[in-house]
Amino acid sequence: MDIQTIGAVLYWCEGSKREKDCRVEFVNSDSRMISIFMRYLRSKDVDEARIRIRMAIHIQDDERVCKDYWKNVTALNDPNFIATVVKSPSFTANPLPYGTVTIRYNSLQLLRQVKKEISDIAEEISET
Repeated sequence: MDIQTIGAVLYWCEGSKREKDCRVEFVNSDSRMISIFMRYLRSKDVDEARIRIRMAIHIQDDERVCKDYWKNVTALNDPNFIATVVKSPSFTANPLPYGTVTIRYNSLQLLRQVKKEISDIAEEISET
C-alpha cells in the first residue's frame, strides 16, 4: 500500500471531518499511527512550521518526558507544540504512558483534499 492510501484510511478512522474547524486534525496515542500520519502529511508538502501538536496527559505524567517522546516520534520541535492539556489523575490499571497527541494543520483546502481521497477509496472499495 502507498502512503496516500494508508494516510487517508488512518484519517478516515481517527481524524476530524468537521469543515467548520478548517483544519486537518488527527488524534491518537499509538506512536506508529502518529509516525505514519506525519509521513502522510509530509507527502502533501505541508509547511512544517504550521503543524501544531497538542499533548493530552494525566497530572501524574511527566510533561517533559512525554514531550521528548512525541518530539522523537513526530520529528518536530518545541515551536510545533502548543499548550498541553493536563487531565485528572488516571486510575486505570494501564494508563497511556505518553498520553495522546493531536496533530493539527490549519488548511480547509488540505482537509477537503483528504476527504476527497477518503471518498475515492470508499467508492473504489464499494465497487468491488
